[in-house]
Formats: sequence, C-alpha cells, structure tokens
Amino acid sequence: MSAQLVSMIVMFLAGVMVGAAIDCIRTLISYCSTKSIIYKLSYIIEVTFWIILGGVTFYLLFLVKGGDWRAVDALAQILGIFAYDLLFQRILRFIGRCLVNIIFRPIFFVAHIFVVVIRNIVRMAYRGFRYIGKYLKISKE
Repeated sequence: MSAQLVSMIVMFLAGVMVGAAIDCIRTLISYCSTKSIIYKLSYIIEVTFWIILGGVTFYLLFLVKGGDWRAVDALAQILGIFAYDLLFQRILRFIGRCLVNIIFRPIFFVAHIFVVVIRNIVRMAYRGFRYIGKYLKISKE
C-alpha cells in the first residue's frame, strides 16, 4: 500500500474523529445552563479544541509520512468530517447513549447509593453520640 493512500485513510479517519470530538463538545456544552460559565465560554472552548485537534492531526500525519503535508491530506480530513456528519453521527450518538445508559448511569447510581448509606451512618452515629453526651451531662448533675 502506498504512503499516499495510507495517509489519506489516516486523514479520513482523523476527520471522522475530529467531527465526533467537536460534536461531543457541542453536545456537552448544549446541556449546560445558559447561566453557566462553560456555556458563556463555549466559543473559547471550541476554538481551543479545534487547535488541540489540529495538533493531534498533524502529529498523526507526522507519524505516517514524516510531516509531509499535501492538499490531499486536508481534503481527506474535510471529507472525514463531512462523512461523520452525514453517515456516522447517528450511529456514534446511539453508541454513546448506550454506553451512558449501560455503563455510566449504573456506576453513578451505585456511587450515589454508597454516599447516601455512608451519610446516613455518619448522621446516626453523630445523633447517638449527641444523645449519649446529653445523657451523661444530666446524670452528672
């Protein structure tokens, strides 16, 4: 396989991943309230992620072709971004929702139950010690 074809495939896949990353950032920002600092700084956050993703993409290109850049590489990446938007967005969002509902929500549920149980144990112990302290004060008088 030629180096040009490999770099085009890598740039296409990098475009798909860039599209997915930016879509994820936009989705997370859209869940924030309009009064939050994250929502107010959304433009800066998105530009920062574009810069970081550009650096990662150049690093991939550096690994594949030693940093040689051609216009075809940029076109392949743009094609990957468009392909994500047209073909892969629904599939990857579905996979993301499945991961959240199957993996993350049960973990957060178990962690929440653990915190509630520990909090109740600490409250009961505190109330017990307070009661014992009141009882000891009364009995000394």
